[in-house]
This record gives sequence, structure tokens and C-alpha cells, in this order.
Amino acid sequence: MTMNENIKTLRLQKRLSQEALGELLGVSAQAVSKWEQGLTSPDISLLPAMAECFGVTIDSLFQGVPKRKYPGYGTERAELYAIYEDESGTDEDFRRAEEAYREVIMTGKASIGDYLEYAALHRIRMYKDRELAMRYYRRALEEGKEQRGGSWLAAHRDLVMYLISLGRTEDAIAESKKWCEEEPNARWAHVYYSYALEGAGRLEEAWKEIEIALAVPDEELGEDWVFEPAGDLCAKLGRYEEAISYWDKIPKDSTCISHLYSKAEMYASMGEKDKAIKQYEEILVWLEEHGFNMELESVYPMRRIEEIKNS
Repeated sequence: MTMNENIKTLRLQKRLSQEALGELLGVSAQAVSKWEQGLTSPDISLLPAMAECFGVTIDSLFQGVPKRKYPGYGTERAELYAIYEDESGTDEDFRRAEEAYREVIMTGKASIGDYLEYAALHRIRMYKDRELAMRYYRRALEEGKEQRGGSWLAAHRDLVMYLISLGRTEDAIAESKKWCEEEPNARWAHVYYSYALEGAGRLEEAWKEIEIALAVPDEELGEDWVFEPAGDLCAKLGRYEEAISYWDKIPKDSTCISHLYSKAEMYASMGEKDKAIKQYEEILVWLEEHGFNMELESVYPMRRIEEIKNS
């Protein structure tokens, strides 16, 4: 296929008339017509603008333009977007579409429509990933109910927190309430129910579930497991001394120190700067003693220490 034939093919793919293309390039419609008929060729100085107009490289103007099966989409990337948007769209379909849009964006030839479609492509990916996450949370719960164990319990917790993060607090409440009804003497079920209620802003109701969890003689999970959420909820309720009393009950050799961050932030919110800074300094010591990458892990505590000092 000659360059003259390519010009016509690319112009039609862009849904441009000969007049419209001529206006974009500063020539007449008759000049475009002559190019396409092979009577004349465009001046070499027009090639960069022409390539930009068509969204291709200059080399592509001289190469054969493969005939697309569905030219109605306007561009190949828009067609790839449509393929991924379909229910059956796969990760490979996403990769192909994403690469096509990224290429035109990186070369500076993207249109407003390209930006819009690229954003929509990632929005669709986000929705599909949400469904995928839900599917595997359900699978973990279903396949783990016989063995139970830590991963099975974590799947319950993470599903509740995931629903809350999506703004689906009523669904989170319904799920965790159902688990409480199925296992009323399970400490974990009441704690997860409290998470859901807390996510909906129903703090007093959430605290009642924490009280039940503290009172339930659950052999599967020790009482220590409830101290962190109890302290966190007390802090939200403004019961600061009570929050500290629960956090301080957590064993010193605990492998989870999120409660220490909560304590530091509570001190900061109370205006207790020295206590907040000291808490963050203790966190830094703990992280180093337990072999964490300090270049990575120290960034947030150090930043908070400086922010608290300057507040």
C-alpha cells in the first residue's frame, strides 16, 4: 500500500473529510484529493503534522495500514477498550488496551477523548478487581470453614473492612451480624460486627459488641485479641484513659504494633506532644530491633515526629 493510499485509509479511520484534513494541514481539499489519487504527494514539511493528526508515526505513513475488522471504533485503542469493557474482558485484553493508550499519551499525540477513555479503562479495571476480590474472599470463607484457623478468620475481618472501604457499610453490618447469629459465642464474630458498626458511625452499638467479645469465654481466640480494637474504639469515643489501659494490656512481645501508632496519634490529638513523640521514638526502636527496613519503615514515624514538633 502506497503512502497515498495510507492517507485515505487513515483519514477515513479518523472520520475526517478531505476538507477537514485540509484545514488541519493548511491545504485545500483538492490537494488532499490529489494525494489520495496518487497524482501528487504531500510536501515533506507536512508529514510531522499529518502523522500527529492521524495519531501515528511518520514511518507509518509510508507503511501499509492493516485493515481493521471493526473500523467503527475510530481507533484501534478504542476497539481494544471496547473488548476489555465487555464482561468477558481478560487481563490480557486490559494490558493490550493500556499499552495502546499509554503509547499515544507518551508520544504527546493523545486527544481529550484518549484521556477520557484511558481514565475509563482504569475505572472499569477497578470495578472488575472489586468483583474479583469479593469472589476470592467468598472462596476463602467457603473452603476454610472446615479447618478454620487464622487465614479463615482474617478473611472474615478483611471482607468486612473491604465492604466498609467501598462505602457498603450496610452490607458489612449484614455480613457480620449473620456471623454473630451463627456463632454467638465466637469472640471474633462480635469484634468484626463492631468493626462494621464503627464503620457506619454507630460507635455506642459497636462498643456493646466489644463488651460481649470481652465477656465471651472463647477458646479459639484469647482475650488479648480484643484489646487492640477495644482501645481503638475507646479512643474514638473520647475515653482516652480507658483506651490506654486496653492498649497497655497487649503483650510486649506482640508481633503487631498498630496499637502503638494509635496511641501516638491519640496523644497528638490530645495536645500531648512529648508523649506522642516518645511513642513514635519507641516505635522506631521496635522496628529496628525486629529487623525491619528502616529506610522504608522510618519514613512515616519520622515525618510525624517533625509534624508534631512543629504543630
